[in-house]
Amino acid sequence: MSFDELKSTCETLRALLREATGRELISAISVDEPTKPQDELHFIKLVSWCYVFLFEVAQPAARHILSLLRTSNPSVHRTVGEIFETVNRLRTVRVHNLSPQSNRDDHIRRQAFIWLVQNGGGNPIDWPVCCRSLCVQVRSAIEHLIAKWLDLVASEDASSAVEDLLSAIDREWPPHAFDRILEAAASHIGLTGLDCVKYRESRLKYWRELVGYFERREEAEAAIRSAIRCELEHLFESAAARSRQSGHATAER
Repeated sequence: MSFDELKSTCETLRALLREATGRELISAISVDEPTKPQDELHFIKLVSWCYVFLFEVAQPAARHILSLLRTSNPSVHRTVGEIFETVNRLRTVRVHNLSPQSNRDDHIRRQAFIWLVQNGGGNPIDWPVCCRSLCVQVRSAIEHLIAKWLDLVASEDASSAVEDLLSAIDREWPPHAFDRILEAAASHIGLTGLDCVKYRESRLKYWRELVGYFERREEAEAAIRSAIRCELEHLFESAAARSRQSGHATAER
């Protein structure tokens, strides 16, 4: 199993959703693709690519289809969900500074290590085997989503399936959609050093409530851009102003 075969399966899902809905529900991936040889760097890039596909560009369409498997085929739902989580864990241990004091972080670290041992042997790790295993597993997960979607659109209630999917997409904004808006707002006011992901996590529920007040996505996006910019200006520019005032008062004394 190669990365090209995995990518082809992902393109199939993209094309099927485009054909059924008339919309580009899965956008292009801009991160570097893994290239030969299948070494550790290849594996790192493969994990990153899979994460972007599963958790960013294919959302919320993939999550919606996966949710439909929960009732129709619980065992497949668990299998696909675990593959998603495997990619998330493998990516997390590579890009986040996990705390040794956190039980949750320790669990993520141990589960990622177990996957590597089970799929790549002991020491040293067989990276080509890891690369092929990850491609096989992620491709299997995408194939299950494709099969479920084909089953839905082949039924007598195909139009309802499409409407439900589009409704879910327009209603739920994935977290990374807010990240881009937050980064632009921080840049606009000259705010540097902000951990956008950590800040977004604390505000995600509220921001999703705000966008839910609008019927059209374009209107919601314009509104949330304004709201986030005003929020940052109020919170951080006010703090900066207080700091400056305090500095001036100290200097005068």
